[in-house]
Amino acid sequence: MAIEKMRLLRMAGSKENIEKILLTAFATNDLHAELASHVVNEGNGGKLIPEDNTFAEYLKRIDSMARSLNTEIMCAFDGVTKFTHDQIEMHLLDAEAKFEKINEQLMMQSNLTDEDKEAIQILRTYDITALNDLKYTFVTFGRLPLSSIPKIMLHEEKSFILHSMTKNNQYAWVLVVALLDKQKEVNNILESLYFEPIAIPKIDEEQFTIDCESTLGQIYGYVRHYAELAKYYKYMAVFDDEVVITGFVPKRVCKAYKTLFGDLTDVIIQDFPAESEEGLEPPTVLRNNWFAKPFELFIEMYGLPHYGDFDPTFYVAITYSLLFGIMFGDLGQGLVLVIGGFALWKWKKMTLAAVAMRIGLFSMFFGTMFGSFFGDEEILTPFFTDVLGLAEKPFHVMDPGFTMTLLLSAVGLGATLILVSIFLNIISRIKKKDWAAAFFSQNGLAGFIFYGSAIGMATSEMLLQIPVANQLTIGAFIIVPLLIILMHVPLKNLVHKVSITPHEGWGGYLVESIFELLEIVLSFVTNTMSFLRVGGFVLSHAGMMVVVMTLKEMTGNAGLLVLIIGNIFVIALEGLIVGIQTLRLQYYEMFSRYFEGGGKKYIPTTLLNQ
Repeated sequence: MAIEKMRLLRMAGSKENIEKILLTAFATNDLHAELASHVVNEGNGGKLIPEDNTFAEYLKRIDSMARSLNTEIMCAFDGVTKFTHDQIEMHLLDAEAKFEKINEQLMMQSNLTDEDKEAIQILRTYDITALNDLKYTFVTFGRLPLSSIPKIMLHEEKSFILHSMTKNNQYAWVLVVALLDKQKEVNNILESLYFEPIAIPKIDEEQFTIDCESTLGQIYGYVRHYAELAKYYKYMAVFDDEVVITGFVPKRVCKAYKTLFGDLTDVIIQDFPAESEEGLEPPTVLRNNWFAKPFELFIEMYGLPHYGDFDPTFYVAITYSLLFGIMFGDLGQGLVLVIGGFALWKWKKMTLAAVAMRIGLFSMFFGTMFGSFFGDEEILTPFFTDVLGLAEKPFHVMDPGFTMTLLLSAVGLGATLILVSIFLNIISRIKKKDWAAAFFSQNGLAGFIFYGSAIGMATSEMLLQIPVANQLTIGAFIIVPLLIILMHVPLKNLVHKVSITPHEGWGGYLVESIFELLEIVLSFVTNTMSFLRVGGFVLSHAGMMVVVMTLKEMTGNAGLLVLIIGNIFVIALEGLIVGIQTLRLQYYEMFSRYFEGGGKKYIPTTLLNQ
């Protein structure tokens, strides 16, 4: 129902203490920090901290290797261990050298089958490094067709040893060891037996991966910490030898927030009213009661109000629920919305589910007034006749004689909501001391008098048969307000004590303004007629349920199933349509008259999640 009060804080401390100031300022979810570029200008002599992407580049190199190694490095900064840039670069180069060897090895093995890789895993039971460093011995590894195994036994007198590692239905994976001077001869024998060599790994990539992760882990926490801190330097302005953070804090937590700097004796905190500095717009935080809170969603979709403006959330909550409840009036279906909304809210914390709970209550109320329970228009009649002692239920939606009353009531409701919207705009404009808009515009006092008088005269003449329209009343309450709206620009200039002559001249102004006035009058008519949809959807909802009830009677034993499916269909389809149409009435017929939006969202700047 209101916009939370804010305070503008400015924290200033020595450049040598920049890290502690930053960590303290952003230690909670309270401060909406302003970019230093919004604070610094030519007149105050402030400077921006030069952008330093050094740690960001370090972090990028680490993350790139971690992704390629399919690992996640979780080492956090302990707050004590420090590294110089040279030390960080040394660790990175060491890790990158290991990573290059790992990558080279993986590339060499990219075309191997899964069985080849399993055989290599068995080969790793040997000392891979020793196999690669043999000076007087020739070693080769690969797969040999099973049909070649008996043939190779014929060469046992040759100086080589064959060790079978594993095999399948077609191949055996073997390790062959021979004296170095026998290499050519052994290769010829193996080639004749269709031996397929597989490169022996140069390194143990698993161990190298562990070593690489360890090397990166030593610096990761420190690098990430300072890479994240560097992102927040954009909020720090430099004035001489001091760094300054400027931002907004909710007034209710301002005192507690300032106590965070208790240990930083060199930090000075200045506290100002939120709107005290020109060029810095305070952010908007909406504060509403339990009923209106979920409807903040619709305000944010349209645009938050500016700080200090009128918060329409409670008005929207009441009018949205009222319009939806009328158009979707059914006690049983409204109960389904309440129960379903409650379940989704508890399970998923969906804001729309909380809205559904509230509009469902209004649907239940109007459904009771209409005597409708899951489409049955007569089931509640005994409640009114026997319990309440009434002659009949209050409203008979499907009675043809009630249709005109329903439609006229919808128009009357719409006219009332439009008048209330104009009244809210008048109050808002007076609060801002925008006298011209408050009194001379179509959404000001002149528009209020014109529209209210037109509706009042039409109601008195056509419905109540009371003659109130005459030359005096039409002139005073219709013509004069229209002339004021027509001349709103010269009158505005008069209020501002400037020349009343429009900049385009009187001729051009009058021609343009006359057409604008016609458009304004037509907009009042069309906006009012738009509310006919409220009555239309009441009839549509009841008509759809009549169809469902008719089908139920026609299907005999399957009637209950038809009733359930029909109600589900109506709740899903018409509930969605009515919700959208109600929102349209809010945005186009009401918001356009009293609400601008365009406020700045409150976004706390915090390091809590870093």
